[in-house]
Amino acid sequence: MTATRATSIGILIPAFNEEATVADVVKVALESGLGEVLVVADGCSDLTARVAKAAGARVLEYQPNRGKGGAVAAGVASLSQETLVLLDADLINLTSKHVLSLLEPLQLNEADTTVGLFSGGGGITDFGNRATPQWSGQRAIPRALLARVPDLASRKYAIELAITDQIQLEGLRCKFVNLEGVSQRLKEQKLGFFKGMTRRLGMYWQIMKYAVLERKRRTQTRS
Repeated sequence: MTATRATSIGILIPAFNEEATVADVVKVALESGLGEVLVVADGCSDLTARVAKAAGARVLEYQPNRGKGGAVAAGVASLSQETLVLLDADLINLTSKHVLSLLEPLQLNEADTTVGLFSGGGGITDFGNRATPQWSGQRAIPRALLARVPDLASRKYAIELAITDQIQLEGLRCKFVNLEGVSQRLKEQKLGFFKGMTRRLGMYWQIMKYAVLERKRRTQTRS
């Protein structure tokens, strides 16, 4: 087994109107004992920031909403740790063991970055996560790598694809980590069916726009 690598670690939780679940995610992140926990309250209109602070996180709060890419970029700029663990604020049944499992392959020098995949947490979230693993927001990743993602702040919901592209461009080792029992609150559960579906379709549009147009531009630029 390869020797464990020493590194400074921070936990970054981007959040938009997640007052119902953010405290649980923060508490688990703190229980992991890995390091600082930062919640970026991305233009929230609910009590996300207050709840996250009460749970023990440092909170960066701003208006208006910038999208997930903007929230992560703000967190990257605010944190100085060498390695960041990214967690979504709407996770269900997350434990400190799951958080540590994301980091372990980096500590053992088995990977340069990891991606967490849901398993056994719920049919819809499991299927979506497994069908599109590159969209997963649960990661352990070098902060410097995130800082090198082109136009990170403007990527919104396409941020995970942009991160995946940067990992591949740099030829880094990426390992998938099983997050047994973890799931997410669906947008339809948070917002109601029609509003949630509208938000979901907007998310898919942002991702597909990046996948089709931005990737084509990047390929043409490199060639």
